[in-house]
Amino acid sequence: MKKILIVEDDQKIAFALCVRLKAQGYAALMAGDGITAINIAVRDRPDLVIMDISLPAGNGFMLAERFRELPETRATPVIFATASHDPDLRKKAIDLGAMGLLRKPYDAESLLVLVKHALGPCDHVAPAASLNLSGQSLEKTKPRPKRILIVEDDEKVALALAVRMRAAGFHTTVANDAVSGLQSAVSSTPDAVVLDISLSPGDGFSVAEGIQANISTPLPIFFLTASKRPEFRQRARQLGATAFFEKPYEARVLVAAINRALA
Repeated sequence: MKKILIVEDDQKIAFALCVRLKAQGYAALMAGDGITAINIAVRDRPDLVIMDISLPAGNGFMLAERFRELPETRATPVIFATASHDPDLRKKAIDLGAMGLLRKPYDAESLLVLVKHALGPCDHVAPAASLNLSGQSLEKTKPRPKRILIVEDDEKVALALAVRMRAAGFHTTVANDAVSGLQSAVSSTPDAVVLDISLSPGDGFSVAEGIQANISTPLPIFFLTASKRPEFRQRARQLGATAFFEKPYEARVLVAAINRALA
């Protein structure tokens, strides 16, 4: 059972979130301040931390930085939560490697989608090696999952697509604006990019141009848009788009197109 640590100083919010997660089969732990959170995290090794940015005697960002310093928690994914709409908070969360930023009051569906995205598919324990007839050890290795960067400013759409991609065996990274999308593409060099055309600031076309200018190996790019303007499709072709999808699109068709491009 996956363990989730909730770091929230509002007890009513923490309890409601705890009940919601337990109903989905997760084990929920609660902490109302940073010191308690560190003690619980080091002792119980949660699989995920949902952390309010506003905390007594400090803030969630400081606590996340402390988690990154501790060997027991440095690899634990973090989701931040806040009632603020300050755009700088999202940038700070991205810089700290957060899996997402939740807005209060929570939307239950978005919360659970984000949690599933952060935790990824369940791991099954398998033997590390087997013996052949000559007694030699044969390592069982699995190919590295293909990495897909999703650049989409609609958080619900992005997270739902990320979950669908993970279910298809891909490793996903989500960016919700043009700047972080380009930064993620250049820094991590994914195997493919799913790119919404309508973004802020800038647009998907500028992100694609930035990728082409900064990455030597061409990446498959799949453009998404709700617009039916023919010049969008033409511009996508000029930028070497692998495929172009008009919203609403079928996720299975997009996944199939990505599989074909990466085969």
